[in-house]
Amino acid sequence: MQAFPGKIKPAVALIGCGTVGTAMGKLLVDAGYRISGVATGNLETARGAAEVTRSEKFSDCPWEVTRGANVVFITTPDDLIESTCNRISEHRGFEQDAVVIHCSGALSSDILSSARDCGAVVASLHPLQSFASVDEAIALVPGSYCTIEGDKVALPVVRQVVQDLGGILLEITAEKKTLYHAGAVAASNYLVTLMHLALELNESAGLPGDISFKALLPLIKGTLSNIGAKGIPDALTGPIGRGDVQTVAAHLKALKKAAPEFLPLFRCLGLYTVDLARAKGSLNKEAADKLVALLGPLWPA
Repeated sequence: MQAFPGKIKPAVALIGCGTVGTAMGKLLVDAGYRISGVATGNLETARGAAEVTRSEKFSDCPWEVTRGANVVFITTPDDLIESTCNRISEHRGFEQDAVVIHCSGALSSDILSSARDCGAVVASLHPLQSFASVDEAIALVPGSYCTIEGDKVALPVVRQVVQDLGGILLEITAEKKTLYHAGAVAASNYLVTLMHLALELNESAGLPGDISFKALLPLIKGTLSNIGAKGIPDALTGPIGRGDVQTVAAHLKALKKAAPEFLPLFRCLGLYTVDLARAKGSLNKEAADKLVALLGPLWPA
């Protein structure tokens, strides 16, 4: 299958009308695509998504809107993608040569394999972004990397979609998809966890909650800038990078007294940081051994 000839855009059906599905539909409409139908379990939700995407029809029955579509996006929650695809296939709801796409980061296109029974081809397209709302997703997809994999004959169409959405193409194999997603979780979700840790420690230190994040933000931006400029591990700074055992010991003592619930996470992060400091070459063996002993499981509870 080749990408769309000339300026012709295919008819697109959206199955699942949450944040990602609705945002993708709006972006596709703005890029000149025709949304032939939207479907989700709640008919009123489908109606709202149809208004946003200027869809020709909406339904709570997915195969009613997938028939006749050249491209089908299944943007349900991850644990419903495969069963939704299976149900549509059972009702012969996919057209011959249709491209069926899901947007999960963790799952490969293999979970759409039942669509092949109808003569369709399958792929996945994952915008490497964090979406808290439809409007935010619409604003963030253009300029973001979009990771794709799938059937060889489906990929030209998916590449064209990424280009039309204003995304940056990133290709991966199905076998590496889950590991890739784990990396995205570490960069996004666990960053929220780290910020929660920092804000909670600031609160324990008596800093006002309304300025704590504002106070940390320049430090966060500076750290990200250093990573971009110097890479890892050279961007590492701080007491572990310097081999300052006494400061790390003081941190642990303070946490044990004021915020003991955060000690396991803080120590785990510290141990990992010792390895980065070793890789940077800023930590001698004696200091590294002391830090490992201090941060490790034998440190007094």
